[in-house]
Amino acid sequence: MIDNDIIDKVRGSLIGGACGDAFGYPVEFIFSFKEIEVKYGIGGIAEYDLSYPWLSGAREGGSVLISDDTQMSLYTAEALIESHKSGRDLLQTISEAYLAWYGHQVGESVKISYCSRLSEIEELNQRRAPGNTCLSALSAVSNGRAAYNQSKGCGGIMRVAPIGIFGAVHKWTLHKTAGIAGESAEITHLHPLSTYSSAALAIIVQECIETDNVDPVTFQNIVENSIRIVEEVYGENSPNMNEFKDVIYNALSLFDSQQEDWEIIETKLGGGWIAEETLAIAVFSVARHIDDFAGCMKCAVNHGGDSDSTGAVAGNIIGAIIGYDMIPKKFTETLQFRDLILSYSDALSACNK
Repeated sequence: MIDNDIIDKVRGSLIGGACGDAFGYPVEFIFSFKEIEVKYGIGGIAEYDLSYPWLSGAREGGSVLISDDTQMSLYTAEALIESHKSGRDLLQTISEAYLAWYGHQVGESVKISYCSRLSEIEELNQRRAPGNTCLSALSAVSNGRAAYNQSKGCGGIMRVAPIGIFGAVHKWTLHKTAGIAGESAEITHLHPLSTYSSAALAIIVQECIETDNVDPVTFQNIVENSIRIVEEVYGENSPNMNEFKDVIYNALSLFDSQQEDWEIIETKLGGGWIAEETLAIAVFSVARHIDDFAGCMKCAVNHGGDSDSTGAVAGNIIGAIIGYDMIPKKFTETLQFRDLILSYSDALSACNK
């Protein structure tokens, strides 16, 4: 039976991702940290924005909204639970789960072979800036065709943390976790850098859940191990492998720099619109603020890029390190669908019973 510490870390990873998503969502399309400071003051956004006009009228009970990142992560979790329960092919079930999400986004009736509880929650399935690559790829899948693109956008990596969670619960080998996460991302995003980054994130989440007392040195070792395993799974001479390694090692090398967080991200790590940059910003933010959830979140979203996705991935990782009980209540109390997310976290843990 899974122990309480693992259950807490599973909750922390899924909720942490949702917190980062909701925190970064209002600044996703602000083009620089300096512009964020104009809107939110010195230091940028530091609290949930419950008043942002884009979000007004869509909140329930004053809660802060999650975006498509958390929506798709929940559908990934649902597919893992359904496959475990029914014996259905895992990747096929994940693909069908994404189709269920897609149908709501575009207002089409999409038939899948299992009963999706998430599909029945109207508020959950509202459009929250869904990625164009996800929509176009799933349009092809819904019409019986495989996706065909060379996109390395962050729409693949942002949703695969539940695979690392499930791997920890079931004690999968890290190689198995990497393969499933990479193939899951490839349902919509076909560039190798999306595949490698998604595989690495799932490995990192799994190892952070499995490891007690993750300090900066331990975390660096976990990230470096994820790179090694991705190399072993996909081949060290695979296309773009050296580029992937360079981006992530660069992020690790910067965590003790004297520059400001935002300056490092905007000048040396990118905007997070593409998968390897999303992972790099998340890794940097966690390494920089490994004992401080709020500091990690501020670091991960205060830049001119895809702030909800970088916040979500950083939240998945640091939540897997510190656990749910150590996430400040100011982040969890007003989070939209908190109870639903916790129920799916616990269902993932219960799959071990």
